Amino acid sequence: MSYIQAESSVKHLTSDCRTPLSLELRFLIACSQTEPDQKDIDFILGALENPTFDTRHLIALSHHHGVLPLLYKTLQNLDEADNIQYLLSKLKPLYISLLKKNMLMTGELIKIMNLFEEVDVEALAFKGPALAQEAYGDITSRQYGDLDILVHKKDFRSVAEIMRANGYTPLYPIETFHGDKVMFEMNNDCPFYDRKRGLAVEIHWDFFRKLALPTEAFFPWKNVETVVINGRRIRTLSRETHLLYHSLHGAKHAWERLIWIVDIDRLIRNSGNLDWDEIISMARKMGAEKMFFSGVALSRRYFSTPLPPSILKRCRNLNLDSFLAYVDSELNRDNPTPENSLTKLAKVIALRDSLRYKAATLLEFLFRPGINERRGIVLSDRWFWLYWPLRPLGMGYRFLFCRKLKLCSPAENS
Repeated sequence: MSYIQAESSVKHLTSDCRTPLSLELRFLIACSQTEPDQKDIDFILGALENPTFDTRHLIALSHHHGVLPLLYKTLQNLDEADNIQYLLSKLKPLYISLLKKNMLMTGELIKIMNLFEEVDVEALAFKGPALAQEAYGDITSRQYGDLDILVHKKDFRSVAEIMRANGYTPLYPIETFHGDKVMFEMNNDCPFYDRKRGLAVEIHWDFFRKLALPTEAFFPWKNVETVVINGRRIRTLSRETHLLYHSLHGAKHAWERLIWIVDIDRLIRNSGNLDWDEIISMARKMGAEKMFFSGVALSRRYFSTPLPPSILKRCRNLNLDSFLAYVDSELNRDNPTPENSLTKLAKVIALRDSLRYKAATLLEFLFRPGINERRGIVLSDRWFWLYWPLRPLGMGYRFLFCRKLKLCSPAENS
């Protein structure tokens, strides 16, 4: 049962004053159910007969929301009606392309983890193949564009050399950052690219750069678990940490992609007896309990995720109706504008648990330097503090000259 049914188990969690979703988006939600029931199937078959149903828009939407594999697999399991076969014929080459990319990236993850293990670098894979295996049961059911690996800060420069020796180029010139502040405090990761094979690997030392969500609060190196991928045991986050991370990641982006909500549903369904108290305790320490529960509430709203009564009660007490309605409207939006980004920031700030964390989120957005500031000028650690006033000046410049007056180059406007 799903959003399209407005069934009672969802109504008791949130009010039913919802922004109507497009026909194509509701189709994707029905196809992304763990086990589509008869009502979902009837909706799918009925939508295909609807003259307003836009197949091209559906395929583009499935790519944007990251659920094309789920769409393809669900349609494969339905009756072989002509309209389903036609849609499958359009989806098949895209699905095969994603499948090949997933297999390539999975093999590369195993290779990289082996390289790190050989030199005693402690590393955890998350998102990507690790999440696909852990939450979906196989690496083919979720599309992903890169690999994400968490390492300790002390090991990063050694890891960078390993990546370079194996054909990867970092996004920015690491050798120019001699101190740790400019290297580590202005970002939470460094992407590496193998452009010949079209591969991207993000090496993380933190989960989040902004929003006052320190990686240490997740205890990622505690209770490490493993997933078996192609016969290789890969170290990853505990189920509780993985669920919390993905909830906060989705909330940080105001749940603009459907796949992130599907991830929450599948993680909960396939994680057995989760230690909910531990998750809530970690979230509260970061002032992010409401952020965490936004994902849980959305997974219940769209996918009727089974939840313990105490968790359902907590979702209800947090009064997330306004935020969930905002997510409904944003999922319908095709082309967000900069003004939409400011609205999103306001919604994310509203999800923080107290005035302290709301203020920290706003101040970090306004003043904490990032890659745009470092792209403009490389300072030593001694002069690191100068980046803080540079950020609001740079934001003001890009807003006035780039977005309003259209006087910037495409690179400046990014």
